[in-house]
Amino acid sequence: MGKNFDDDLTVLQGLQFIQESDSAKHLLAYGVRALRTAAFIETTRDPIMTMLSIGVEKTLKLGLGLNHVAATRTWLPLVVLKNEYRHDLIKMEGLLRDAIRQHIGRATHPQYVRVALEAVDGDPVWPSLVTALNRYGQEGRFYFLDALADNPQREESPQSFWDATERVALENEDELNELFHRMISDYSLSDEFYRRLNERIADSLQRFWDLAAMAGVQGVLGDRGKGWGHDFKLIGRQVAGE
Repeated sequence: MGKNFDDDLTVLQGLQFIQESDSAKHLLAYGVRALRTAAFIETTRDPIMTMLSIGVEKTLKLGLGLNHVAATRTWLPLVVLKNEYRHDLIKMEGLLRDAIRQHIGRATHPQYVRVALEAVDGDPVWPSLVTALNRYGQEGRFYFLDALADNPQREESPQSFWDATERVALENEDELNELFHRMISDYSLSDEFYRRLNERIADSLQRFWDLAAMAGVQGVLGDRGKGWGHDFKLIGRQVAGE
């Protein structure tokens, strides 16, 4: 597959790219599904944040890698991945969005990419969600283990960052906020409220996923990114019976 594109990736690298892409999209898909269907966030937060933090990191590195291939014909060097990007989702997300914005002129239909980009740019929940996933992925997943070892982390727990994301969603969605106030006096509405709250957060992740795929399909991320963008939204069956 590597020789089907106008770049210098080897056939082996092309196969490795496919494997990494499959891993990323399956993590995103199952993480989004878990979030949308979570009965209680207290029992699902860690699995959700694990899947989404890794899935988002892989997606960002794939997108930035494709952008690098488009510019240099080669994949991102290890020194950049390990020393510059590391696990910094906030930094990488900003870099990828800037790259898409800068190279939108490559798109076959720039307006499609522009609409997807504006959806992410205008989403008040997305920055808070990236921050929460960044906190979890960098070291927050070991928050209590470090505390047990008498080496408490300086930042707040991942739960606090997730709670902050929920507050942003609540503050920026009038219907959700109205439902919250009705739930205070009628707790039978709690299932509906938390379902819609989780769905709102999942929508932010979906917008990011859509943007990455659209940038690929439209050629913003180079020749190899076109096929990748199409494939990145194709998810096989993940749950028995479907």
